[in-house]
Parts: sequence; C-alpha cells; structure tokens
Amino acid sequence: MSESLRRGLRVLAALSEEPATASRVAQSHGVSLSTAVRLLQLLADEGFARRDETGRYHVGSQLLQVAYRVVAGMDVREMAAPVLRGLNAQTGQTVHLGYFENPTVIYVDKYAGRSPVQMYSQIGTPAPLHCTAMGKAVAAYLPEAERSALAASLDYPVNTDRTITSAEDYLRELDTVRQQGYALNLGEHEAVVSAVAAPVKQPDGRVHYAIDLAVPNVLVGEDELRAFIPRVLAAAADIERALGY
Repeated sequence: MSESLRRGLRVLAALSEEPATASRVAQSHGVSLSTAVRLLQLLADEGFARRDETGRYHVGSQLLQVAYRVVAGMDVREMAAPVLRGLNAQTGQTVHLGYFENPTVIYVDKYAGRSPVQMYSQIGTPAPLHCTAMGKAVAAYLPEAERSALAASLDYPVNTDRTITSAEDYLRELDTVRQQGYALNLGEHEAVVSAVAAPVKQPDGRVHYAIDLAVPNVLVGEDELRAFIPRVLAAAADIERALGY
C-alpha cells in the first residue's frame, strides 16, 4: 500500500470520528499544511470529504454511500447468529431474529429454548405487528406518517384478552417502545407466551430487523422476563456493532 493511500485512509477514519481543519489534519498526521490541503482537496473532489463554511472537513456523501452499500450486502442473519446463539445459551430461552415486511414481521432465524413448553414459531413464518414484541419493536421506529398509516391499516385480530384492539392504543404502545428502547408482549399473541424484543437500528434510525426472547408464562413470570431486558438490549447492540452500525 502506498504511503499516500495509507495516509488518506487514516485521514478518512479520523474525519469519521471528528471534523477537522486542514491545519488540524496536518498536525495530527505529521504532514505539512500543503500536503494536508492537497490530500483533503483530493478527497473532496472524489466526494469522500466535504468542507463546511468554517473550513472544517467532514466525511462526504460518497463515503456514506459506499458504507451503506457494504452494509446492505451483509447477511444480517449470518452476522447476528453468534450473538443469538450466545443469548440463547445464557438464558436458556427461545430467541428469534425477525425481518419487517409490512404488514408483518417474518422470523428469519430461531434458537429454541431448553424448556419443554415452547411457543409455536418457524423460520419463514410471519408474526403480527400489533400483538408481538418483535412486531412492536420494528413498527415503533417507522417515520411518524408511516407509523400512523400502519396503525390505521391493521385489523387488530383478538388473540387473547390482552391483545391491543385499536389504532389509538397501538400508537400509544409504539410511543412507549420508542421511549424505553424495547417492546414487551405479555401474553398478547399467545396466552401462554410472553416476550421482550429490541430493534436492530440502522445508522439512519430505521429498523428492518429486531430480536426477541420468548418465555413460557407457566415457568417464567413477568418480573423474570423483565430481568432479561438488559441482555436483549445488549445483544441488539452487539449485532449493530457487528454490522458496522
């Protein structure tokens, strides 16, 4: 690798952490001011950096486009698998990865728990958005207009006496999910199963994937389920890091 290319990559990495002026780049990278200016101008010409009105350089849109294309090409299921296996092994409970496909969320991976009592779920099957933790976790992060349109379009079939049955209640629930960063299903889809879910957030805040941890109510109470929340949130954060988010 040429020294100029190596220097350029290092400058890009530094700009991704903090914008900097040419003089700051020269100082921090041990080059002359003229060299720093030429390097930054080259990056700007190619769209990998941009200069603001104060003279500071930021990462440019071309770098962001490259990054998003790389992330989009990743196999999220493959990247999430080690984290999900770890969460399953730590807790002994069923763990899922789901993908949002309006108006449902599709289970794309599953690690079954060790309990003889299990929820019915299979990879490739859909789960309703209004009464599953995973469904709430993905729907809550839709832009406001899309969230409202989704809530108005759902039929709200009643599965148990805890199922949400109106758009107004659903939107209030999604607001709560956004505020706390996770979603709960307390016997709303199946009376014998509860779950906690966390979104896998993209850098732009959108959510296409979420993970959940499901427990049999006859063996795990609500307090015990809530005790798993930090682990589920940590697992979602680990997946985001693995994806470069």
